[in-house]
Amino acid sequence: MRSQKLRIFFYLCFVHNSILIYNINTICTSSFSNQNILMNLLQTFRKKVFWLYDFFRGYDIRNHYRDIKRINENPTSEFSENKKEKYLNDILKHAIATTRFYQNQTKYNSILDFPVINKNVIRDNFDDFKSSKYKTKSCVLVSTSGSTGAPFSVLQNMSKRCRNTGDNLFYSKKSGYEIGYELVYIKIWPDHIKRNIFSKDWIQNIVPQSVFDLEDDDISKFIKKLEESTSKKSFLGYVSAFEKICKYLDKINAKPIQCNVHSVITISEGLNEYTRNRMQKYFGVVPVSRYSNNENGIIAQEDGDDKHRFMINLASYHVEILHLDKDIPIANGERGRIVVTDLHNYAMPLIRYDTGDIGAIDVDDKGVPFLTSIEGRKLDLIYNTKGEMLPSHISYKLCKYGEYKQFQLVQYGEKEYLIKLNTDQKVDEQKMLSEYRGYFGQDANITIEYVDEIPLLSSGKRREVMNTYHSQFQ
Repeated sequence: MRSQKLRIFFYLCFVHNSILIYNINTICTSSFSNQNILMNLLQTFRKKVFWLYDFFRGYDIRNHYRDIKRINENPTSEFSENKKEKYLNDILKHAIATTRFYQNQTKYNSILDFPVINKNVIRDNFDDFKSSKYKTKSCVLVSTSGSTGAPFSVLQNMSKRCRNTGDNLFYSKKSGYEIGYELVYIKIWPDHIKRNIFSKDWIQNIVPQSVFDLEDDDISKFIKKLEESTSKKSFLGYVSAFEKICKYLDKINAKPIQCNVHSVITISEGLNEYTRNRMQKYFGVVPVSRYSNNENGIIAQEDGDDKHRFMINLASYHVEILHLDKDIPIANGERGRIVVTDLHNYAMPLIRYDTGDIGAIDVDDKGVPFLTSIEGRKLDLIYNTKGEMLPSHISYKLCKYGEYKQFQLVQYGEKEYLIKLNTDQKVDEQKMLSEYRGYFGQDANITIEYVDEIPLLSSGKRREVMNTYHSQFQ
């Protein structure tokens, strides 16, 4: 009862202060200096509200954040090793004791004795993965269409949700973000977004920008709004969206945008060198690539000092790299399937979950594992005419042949390939075909097609590499 009264009291205080600050915001606009002071006050206020709210909930997020920070910053310490081992053992025992899917796994020597699962297995056995210890109504259903367009959902308990928030705070802070900064979030948004002082987006200071509203006029208005705001900003969004913004700025010969950006995090798609360099040129910050998904959370994030190294979130996940066609581990440095065990989702344990992505793992001189590459879905990889997998970056070899609005590389048969180019000028086709036969094989049938548009997927992303041939056999 006391806890309930405290929450009500805190909520009333919060509403009162929010209204007060909102009124100040409407009148305190007489000078740039006043706006700057106000933005800093609002940022501080939002930060205090965030942690006060967490305090009245029992320090759930703060405790998770501290644990994540301690483990990930000192992953080989005795504390971290013991914690990681405990988290793994606890989730395995919990899964066996409370789910039908894992109930027969009682005799195991290690996690390697558990089966590898994927979206289809979970979708077909959804109820069997649910823990009997958690009621569905007390959990959050997280859904995604994914890049395949097939609906997919998992349940997450509230502690897992807090863990994800802690992960987000830790990795965002490493990239330069602080609670209270204006977060420009570029993704698919609902048509009508309610944003007022009572909304979650206002409290988190999220500025929504839809990936479907990035035509030239939209980008022009978007840039103008950024320049008019004096608040400290962070960007979060799809690589293809940032790339489109940069190409517009290239087209108008724009100068660096003065809008107080402190961090840029890209998600869902591989970060290419063009976007990395142009975002630094126009916004003054080197982007950091984040590897995450809806069903788990943040699995890894690019090391700001080394773009070829992704720091694995060892505090929240156990990550393996398995053979492309067999459920067996492979040597460090070899490309394979990224398989993840979620250490904190007790409502629906996901053990050895095949994310569908391809990557490679290695260890540093201290024995800490890290991802050296993340190449996206297995079905989006290109193979040569001998059936050998090619590096994902070969699509960017197209850039040397001209300036494109968009491009896409498609394999649609064993030896059939299509290069789609959205450009106003024709390229040196013979030279391009000669180079790509060197990658695919001299017996490759390659077609170049000029198009007006390469549409976005339902997820809001745009695939620059597609394999419609191998997907037939999956």
